[in-house]
Amino acid sequence: MDYNSVEFQRAYEQGNECLKNKDYEKARGYFEEAIKIKPNDVYSINKLAMVLKELGDFESAKNLLDGSIGVQKEDLYTNYLLGNTYLEAGDVDKAIETLEYTVSLNPKDKYARNSLALAYRTKGDYDKCLKMLKQTAISDPDDLYNKLSLATVLFENDEIDESKKLCNEIIRKQNNNTQAYVLLGRIMLDEADYQRALKTFNQVLAIDNNNSDAHYYIGRICLETSTEEEAREHFNLALTTAEDKSSILKNLGVIYYEKGDLVKAEEHFTLALNLDEDDGYTLSQYGKLLIDLKRPEEAVKQLKKAIKVLPDYSFAYYNLAKAYKELRDFPNAIYNLMFSLNYEPDDIYAVNVLGRMFLEVGLNDRALRTFNEILESDKNEKFAYLGKAEALYALGRDDEANNVITNLRNISKNDRVVLDKIADLQDKYCK
Repeated sequence: MDYNSVEFQRAYEQGNECLKNKDYEKARGYFEEAIKIKPNDVYSINKLAMVLKELGDFESAKNLLDGSIGVQKEDLYTNYLLGNTYLEAGDVDKAIETLEYTVSLNPKDKYARNSLALAYRTKGDYDKCLKMLKQTAISDPDDLYNKLSLATVLFENDEIDESKKLCNEIIRKQNNNTQAYVLLGRIMLDEADYQRALKTFNQVLAIDNNNSDAHYYIGRICLETSTEEEAREHFNLALTTAEDKSSILKNLGVIYYEKGDLVKAEEHFTLALNLDEDDGYTLSQYGKLLIDLKRPEEAVKQLKKAIKVLPDYSFAYYNLAKAYKELRDFPNAIYNLMFSLNYEPDDIYAVNVLGRMFLEVGLNDRALRTFNEILESDKNEKFAYLGKAEALYALGRDDEANNVITNLRNISKNDRVVLDKIADLQDKYCK
């Protein structure tokens, strides 16, 4: 064995050891050294790409893997790594394209199939995702990793009974599977079965006392059933052991927001953004919170950052429209609300808000058309009737407006909220 081969083997093995110990910077140095000795060694290139992914340098990882594929186009593992790199970097379409090709190289490779299913799930294509996971469950019934993925997607798709069934099947076959217990506990928590959920998460802690998911969900249960002090203790334990602290902090912000504790919600969103300032979902939630805190100028800044990261995220555009509305900047409010509807055209609530904005700026014909569009798709949408009646009153078409009000009374029956709004509307226009 020549000197170069010995040096290559040393660098490669030391890189592997550092990767196993999660010492990514040292691993990077060793694999770079190995590649200098053997520039076309696919294994070293793939390992360096794995390290770069862990360090968050997705662009360099993609470039390396593209080069590796140039050397060996049909290398299954290289394509698999590249697909997952695209997925982690947020380029879902390229991830799907690459992973579909990977699966075509070996349709039986369960890791590639699972990653492709995850990519479909991230894209929101639950039909393709479930089809792939169910096919694998039939062809390889002992693949518990696949079954856990299937159970998770079924839970997200509100197929609760099937998800529970799979979780219990996994636990029977592998009674220390903490992920299956956590998912089962989440289902119970969603069903507000706090006692059984708590018991399930404690089973997780009996297996792994440092399980951050279990501590996080026990903290949520404590917020609902016992004391905030006990909840805080579990949340702190979750943060101590979690790899992804920013996600926990973001979720805590959402929880406190939903409970009406806006001060603590802001505290946790801020902490999450300190760890990951480009998290579009956290920026969007924080922007929404700032509107409720009557700080619309700050909300605009945060929501613009969110849209820069997530340019097709309807929720961010919708809340940016609300922030501009608070600032009485109706042109920008309408502009962003229309962007929101471009990505979520079936959001009836947002269409109603758009109609209301048209009314506020005196675009009564546009408002009327907007409310008519809603009623074409849903003839029982009460707030669209209210908006249509107001637009007609504003246009001086009182008889038509009164007919709309009559129809609205007929479908509202004893809906006190709507009846009060009818009274307010008629006080405004019928004196």
